[in-house]
Amino acid sequence: MSNTAEFEYVTPEDFARMALPVKFDTDRVKNKVLDVQYGTLPEQKLDIYLPDDAVAPFPVIFYVHGGGWYLGNKLEGALDCIIDAVKHGYAVISVDYRLAPGVSYPEFIFDVKTAVRWARAHAAEYGFDPEHFGMIGDSAGGHITLTMGFTANWVEYEGEEFGWAGESTKLQAICDMYGPAILFADEDEWYRESKVRRMAAAPKAENGENPPSMYDLAFGTQNKNLLRVISPYSMVHKDIPPTMIQQGMVDAVVPYQHSTLLAERITEVCGAERIHLCTYPERNHSDKDFMTYENCKEVLAFFDKYLK
Repeated sequence: MSNTAEFEYVTPEDFARMALPVKFDTDRVKNKVLDVQYGTLPEQKLDIYLPDDAVAPFPVIFYVHGGGWYLGNKLEGALDCIIDAVKHGYAVISVDYRLAPGVSYPEFIFDVKTAVRWARAHAAEYGFDPEHFGMIGDSAGGHITLTMGFTANWVEYEGEEFGWAGESTKLQAICDMYGPAILFADEDEWYRESKVRRMAAAPKAENGENPPSMYDLAFGTQNKNLLRVISPYSMVHKDIPPTMIQQGMVDAVVPYQHSTLLAERITEVCGAERIHLCTYPERNHSDKDFMTYENCKEVLAFFDKYLK
């Protein structure tokens, strides 16, 4: 960052008060199966939440948690954004994946792909409808969700060595909540132009060096050319699934341009009918307004169109 005076900042304390979600209480859902092993590794587990009174087979919505690719788990994220889908006849599957710096890209993509293959392989056992799979993720989980939707059945992104080889990873609809999509962007310039208050950078180490960034930890590089190649923005093609994006316009962590420019790219390549962009003038990153029943209904209206 060249000149800190150019930017206004949100303090970590203020951000925590207004944005950070709490741990999900599994007792909220009666019909559930927890800590199911979906792959060959101990970290590869998922939770299944099922409707009480709907008739199988159920359409499925996978939830992929955020946390900068290095924090969080299947209970600590924005599961509230979609859990009420079980009241509307959906099965919800919340997925754990391996975190940085223990692994880096694309290992966590392999994990979530394996979870989708596992669900198709076990559709009859749990009452899943394998022809109607959707996915939603917030922040880093939004990035993973976009990558999942845009790279369905791409061999280099499958990670079939972790299980259920041959099952499809195709998704019929996806929802990205404020996930980074343009990893090669100049975010300083975006915040400079928008005047949106941003999170302050972490302090330098005692030796004067900058701490590793989230991109360093998750992707192992700051090379703009490499980041361009692995950005969801660069993966858009004419056969991507219908995509919904929810984005707060005062996001202090992921600049809103990630979402607005991705929506423009999808419109250019696929047509306006493939993208549903929802922007919220006063919502921040992980804003509590994304976790409400009202927001869930907005997302479900999108999924209902493609999964029912």
